Amino acid sequence: MTANLEAELVARILQDNPGRMIARVGGSRWGRLFRPSPEEAARRPDKGMRVLLIGSWTLGLLALEALLALEEEAPGEVHLLGLVTDDPLDADAKISVSRRFWRYYTPEEREDYEWALLHRALGRGLPCYTGEVKCEAFRELLSAWEPEAIVVAAFGQVIDAAIIEAPAHGIYNVHPSDLLHHHGAGPQPWEDIAERKAAHNRVTLHRVSEGVDEGDVVGRSPAINVLMEDGSPCPDVRLIGEKSLVPVPAMVRELVRALTRRKARGERGFLSSLDFHELLPSHLIRRLGHPIRPTRHGHMLDLPEDEERYTV
Repeated sequence: MTANLEAELVARILQDNPGRMIARVGGSRWGRLFRPSPEEAARRPDKGMRVLLIGSWTLGLLALEALLALEEEAPGEVHLLGLVTDDPLDADAKISVSRRFWRYYTPEEREDYEWALLHRALGRGLPCYTGEVKCEAFRELLSAWEPEAIVVAAFGQVIDAAIIEAPAHGIYNVHPSDLLHHHGAGPQPWEDIAERKAAHNRVTLHRVSEGVDEGDVVGRSPAINVLMEDGSPCPDVRLIGEKSLVPVPAMVRELVRALTRRKARGERGFLSSLDFHELLPSHLIRRLGHPIRPTRHGHMLDLPEDEERYTV
């Protein structure tokens, strides 16, 4: 991370609330631990299924919003513990910036994305960690948080067995391609769609394993139309990506609702399947069938109103 961007990000976080604490974590080769101010932390719930979010970029922000909404909808049933996110500005961070979606953005835009997640999470009293996860420092954080379930949504580090085995109700990744049919595994799911000139995409919810995007599929979204209005293949990877994000909040909500029901029944272990065709509302499924409609700025208009603000 350049000194100027580092200082600017920290200043923006503290400008939101000067009572926040920001510190390097001993044993982590990069990143920081951001702690909310005492008054922000005091507003956190202390009951419900303990869920940790690991994610970044717009995909992570949509997952965060879904989890925060669940906390409000079901008091005492869901308790979001914190956020683990990428630090795309730090040159020492091993998160494949040059191969992932970050490569489409300037350093200043990457700062905006990181700030947006930290701003939202800290404002709701959540601690945020931006360092490496395959180290003892993070294992100590994980042990203190004691998550019962973990949701992953756009993360650039390989998650190891120590993390996978921590939550009693499993760890699940929201991956924006059709893994069941072996499309788009790895860091460039939408480039695969553009190269194949595919008409449809799907978002896959799968169990996390130590192999990247190799865990068992739990469920898939209905088909997502990624063609342009004239029926031609979309040439813009970012437009494909933005359209593919539309079902993510609803899928995360249904996942955690299913996990809370399992917990209430005394069940543990990974959830084996979810039928998102049955669980997602009909108006959302219809929206997935719409073609891509770019705005005058070249980005997509076809997002629900409460989610459109989270796209570039």
